[in-house]
Amino acid sequence: MRLTVAIDRQRVHARHGMFPQERKVGNMFEVSVGVWYEIADDTDERDINDIASTVNYAELAGLVKEVMAEPRDLLESVAVALRKEICEKWPDVRGGFLKVVKVTPPVSAAMSGASVCLEW
Repeated sequence: MRLTVAIDRQRVHARHGMFPQERKVGNMFEVSVGVWYEIADDTDERDINDIASTVNYAELAGLVKEVMAEPRDLLESVAVALRKEICEKWPDVRGGFLKVVKVTPPVSAAMSGASVCLEW
């Protein structure tokens, strides 16, 4: 069976972007992440009742915050760095998805954000 642990639209203030103003002032970002791993078909709730036996979503949220704290030029770089950190921390993760949204990108168009998505 596949078990997915996810966080949805974690809000983080960060300083990603190509322009000096983005690095100086920063922007609000929303990060959604889901990671999956295999569990045995005969697994029941007693077998998975220990936080150490799963991906702790509080730790996942903390990892998002850490990665977002390091300024990068491109959202693509943020996504790749986040995937790398997740896979290093939880080697049992077999795949996942993430979406990084810059809520107010510096463009002259009405939108609710600009984003990159990464699946593996």
